[in-house]
Amino acid sequence: MFSSSNPLLNLENNPPFKIFDSHVHIWGHRYLNEYLGYIKRFGVDRILGIGGQELKSKLESRGLAENIIFCYYLSSYDFLKFKVNNLQKSIDEAHAKEIRVLKIFVGPMFQFFTRNKNPFRINHTRLESVYSKIEDYDMTILIHVADPDISYKKKYKNKKKYGSKEDRINDFSDLLGNFPKITMISAHFGCLPENLTRLGELLDRHPQLFIDTASTRWMIRELGKNATKSKEWLENYQDRILFGSDLGNFEFNLKFFISKQRRKYYWGSRYWSQRLFWETAHQAPLPFKDKDNSEWTQIKGLNLTRSTLEKIYYKNAQGLLED
Repeated sequence: MFSSSNPLLNLENNPPFKIFDSHVHIWGHRYLNEYLGYIKRFGVDRILGIGGQELKSKLESRGLAENIIFCYYLSSYDFLKFKVNNLQKSIDEAHAKEIRVLKIFVGPMFQFFTRNKNPFRINHTRLESVYSKIEDYDMTILIHVADPDISYKKKYKNKKKYGSKEDRINDFSDLLGNFPKITMISAHFGCLPENLTRLGELLDRHPQLFIDTASTRWMIRELGKNATKSKEWLENYQDRILFGSDLGNFEFNLKFFISKQRRKYYWGSRYWSQRLFWETAHQAPLPFKDKDNSEWTQIKGLNLTRSTLEKIYYKNAQGLLED
């Protein structure tokens, strides 16, 4: 599907290591078996599956839970409205189901459609009991705290409502400092692929912090702007990075998603692009449109070392997420 006359670009069925995808949204079971079977050709054999309350038991009852570490999606609405009792109940339920990873989404998008006039603060004192319960259960948090720089310039320009991106990063840093025993995976390269200096400062200051590579176009667009600098940075922080795709298995009755060919292209194009980006020094057009780039985004491969790839692709997630 994504082959080239250059054999290095034919990445299907040719992984250098197994891949643990630490950021996959599971909306239901309809296409899950198809998804899990298809992604094996790109080397993905284990995933962190993010979903709702009943996901784990439903997939277990259908024999679809093998090779999935489950991540319970806490309600963004409950965070936004400070419904602490609801959040604590959800954490208790996840613990009872032996789910050890929680997803928190508090990017600016989740208040975009609300009437809230002020920025939501992830480190608000009203939420301290929520984090204390997570800490007591020794759970891990996968968290989304901000969006691309370009979104703040175009979509979230109302600083009275959203604040600045640096405000959100500072709040998150305070949260990490207040709860140093909670392991946190900050999704989307800490939401800072545009500012590796700031991201490095956060990782240096907070040893419980990890990041993932989720959102293919965002990572490739920003980290590819200076491939030499990005490679050096990734090699330096190789123990703190997890591979992630941010893909979903489609449980929506939308015409665009009905075609099996379109589903496979969506999954395959993202895995192919990331593997080309991390594994090789090759350049190629991104095989899908990047709506945040007026020009067509180009993949500019970082050609990471094998030892770094092995850690990012599998070992880091294995050590962090498996018992």
